[in-house]
Amino acid sequence: MDLELLKGPIVRLIISLLMGFPFSIFYRIHFIKNKKGNELQRNIYTFITGFIISLYFNGKDFYHPLISVFVTFIIIQHIKNPKYITIASWVFNFGYLLISYYLYSSTEYDLNWLTPQSVICLRLIGISMDYSDGQKKDDKAVKKSRTVYTGLTPPTEWPIKEKPLLIEMLGYCYFYGSSIVGPQFSFRRYKKFISFELFNTKDISMEKDLEKLLESSRKHSILHFLKGLIYTAIFFLISSRYYSSFILTKEFTEFNIIKKFIYVWITGRFVLFKYFGVWVLVETQGIINMIQLDGINSEKNDYYWNAINNVDTTKFAFVFGLDELVCSYNIKTNLWGKHYVYKRFAFLGNKLISLFINLTFLSIWHGFHIGYPFSFYFEFVLFILQDILKYWFKPLNQHMANNLETNKSTSFKILYIIYHAICTILTVASVAYPLIGFDLLTWNKIKIAYHNMGWIGHIIAVIMFCGHNIALKIKSLRKTNNKKEE
Repeated sequence: MDLELLKGPIVRLIISLLMGFPFSIFYRIHFIKNKKGNELQRNIYTFITGFIISLYFNGKDFYHPLISVFVTFIIIQHIKNPKYITIASWVFNFGYLLISYYLYSSTEYDLNWLTPQSVICLRLIGISMDYSDGQKKDDKAVKKSRTVYTGLTPPTEWPIKEKPLLIEMLGYCYFYGSSIVGPQFSFRRYKKFISFELFNTKDISMEKDLEKLLESSRKHSILHFLKGLIYTAIFFLISSRYYSSFILTKEFTEFNIIKKFIYVWITGRFVLFKYFGVWVLVETQGIINMIQLDGINSEKNDYYWNAINNVDTTKFAFVFGLDELVCSYNIKTNLWGKHYVYKRFAFLGNKLISLFINLTFLSIWHGFHIGYPFSFYFEFVLFILQDILKYWFKPLNQHMANNLETNKSTSFKILYIIYHAICTILTVASVAYPLIGFDLLTWNKIKIAYHNMGWIGHIIAVIMFCGHNIALKIKSLRKTNNKKEE
């Protein structure tokens, strides 16, 4: 483990995140429990508290997010054509971020004002596109999705018809806690939260259910906070022995292939835990101030508090395939990319091209380090390889799926557990491999690490792709020959 992580920027980040807890507690008591203040006062409070955190974390660079908010506000206010609002917002906000990366990035992971700037960049592009979508006819605003969304603010409700006020945009972008490292959430949810519409739905009444809501959020926030501490502790424990830079050493090259596989599998998997701990702590603040409310859990006579969760720890622990894995971490950023990038290229009629464009965007959004495209593009390859495996193992997958509900025998349960465990191990291994590049960032480190790993993942990918196409051609030739014989 690199002890430098415990110095300077990381300490400033931790303190910045912890500052969100007293701000959340005060909001909960003063504005929600005691029902004091109006929408304007709640917006002002949210902005001022978030700005205090920004001042501490960003230091002399505090003005960058302010410039972005003011310019985007002017764009929305003064450009009449919705299409041009979207274009102008993308050009300014994404351009501002990329120029900043070019001017201020180092060869290491930059934990400075660029981190919250990347978060606010997405929020401002999102709010601009939501307003643009809201100006279109209802049937064209948001393309219908086959994905079934649950909760109080699905993407179909994200478009807004009225221009947002400046104080609303400031409160939304500077929302304490989440303005530094995310997660992303829609402006519509923020509006519902500030106006208390979130607590007054067809199933929930703030007047009648307030005490129950407060008690439920208190219970869930404590459990969530403990979970965040556990994930942070696990990261520091595991990373003291398993860390990406060790793969650069001569000692790693002396491992046998099985030991290398285990080391990379553990290291790649737990690379993400440093993000998990941070995200879960921020999510806890959302439960305390209650923006996390996402409906009634009728089965448990409780409420759902997962509206802006950026990680599903249970799903991540037992992932079955890549689709589940992608939906288990960095959830809100992935949803943002799906809604504002991936679906906007649906007119191309090719999901792989849309996915490639989305992954390219996410790679560039992270920064200019070669480790980002190295990781994201290999993820794109992994989805292709997963489709290949699904094609050849379709009978097995169907057999398991068909018998899962009907076959209650002990032997099948054991067989299914083994089958699921193998899928989980291979899924995590496939993603752990490119995550080493994501963690190392620079090409000088990446080429040494992957040389020491024997470029095994890339070799397997080439073999699988070539083998699949050769097998398909042989299969096609056999069908043709059989028809001729008949």
